Amino acid sequence: MVINKKILARARKIRLLATDVDGVLTGGEIIILNSGEELKIWSVKDRMGFALLKHSGAPIKMAWVTARESEQVRLRAEDVGVHFIRQGCLDKRRAVLAIAETMKISPLEIAYVGDDYVDYPVMKMAGLAVCPPESPDLIKKISHYRTRASSGKGVVREVIEILLKAQGHWKKALTPFTGMILLALALALPACSSQKAPVELTEKPDQWLEQFKITETQAGIPVWILNSKVAQRYNRQNKITLEDFTIEFMDNQSNRRSNSRDSLILAKKNQTTTAVLSAPQGEVNTENKDLTAWGGVEVEAKDGTQLTAERLRYSTLTKKITTDSAIRIVRSDSILIGEGLEASPDLSTVKIFHHQASIYPKKIPVQR
Repeated sequence: MVINKKILARARKIRLLATDVDGVLTGGEIIILNSGEELKIWSVKDRMGFALLKHSGAPIKMAWVTARESEQVRLRAEDVGVHFIRQGCLDKRRAVLAIAETMKISPLEIAYVGDDYVDYPVMKMAGLAVCPPESPDLIKKISHYRTRASSGKGVVREVIEILLKAQGHWKKALTPFTGMILLALALALPACSSQKAPVELTEKPDQWLEQFKITETQAGIPVWILNSKVAQRYNRQNKITLEDFTIEFMDNQSNRRSNSRDSLILAKKNQTTTAVLSAPQGEVNTENKDLTAWGGVEVEAKDGTQLTAERLRYSTLTKKITTDSAIRIVRSDSILIGEGLEASPDLSTVKIFHHQASIYPKKIPVQR
């Protein structure tokens, strides 16, 4: 992630990270159950962001400021360690300034993440104003930074990473997580005497790649297209590890009439993306082209259906995605919750191994 120097300069001063809830931490939809209870869909990416901030030791406090009132928001905020929660708040500027006063900081030390007109006054005075890409043009215009992540899909995590890197706390934030991995590997190794040479815990990659792209084809027609910000190739292990990547699954039911070059070009031209998988980590088996993704995986189909799981696998042979982990599928008319799954990448065919709940909510427009 390459950040403008002016943004980094603003980020170095931040002591309070305040955010809207609906449209920032969620996708902007509020689901009302028949009982009247609100149901919000939270991103595991943001949860990791809050954990990184907590472990970094950075002198930054968090605040959630929303015009709505929800018990679920309160519970979620307490769960992830938010310092200030302000609900039912129509004058967000006044609320954030009141928090700043208790912290004895100036507006230049406030970062605010908002997505709509009600956030305009507080964003206008904040030292660092941030918005997701779905925001109205007016909000984009006054924002210092527009996130790459969409609403409800890691917006705040992206901001936290910028703040920690700008203030020199990024490596410390990662230590509890990377340290646990190294410790586990070390404990798994046999004890060695002082005469033996030290053992490297991890194999070094044969090749380090940035902006990595690979396309899997069948009869010359793309089946899936993978794009990864960072990739590492391990030749002996027949794998490529991935970081922050997406996979576009393509419609392979082409009407290719012959093997001619013109027919191939026409078939490619008529192809459409049926679903997109995104994940923070994963790997490709270079022999069979099978894919594994983990760390909070999201699949969004062309019709808007969304699947989330901690880990997913895709078999190039069967053209199916599978998982043993907990899953949630959000459709336009229902939410399915369970454990274990086999599905087509476009989620048109889904088999849940252990079905736990089906929810048929009513949707209402969001009032921020």
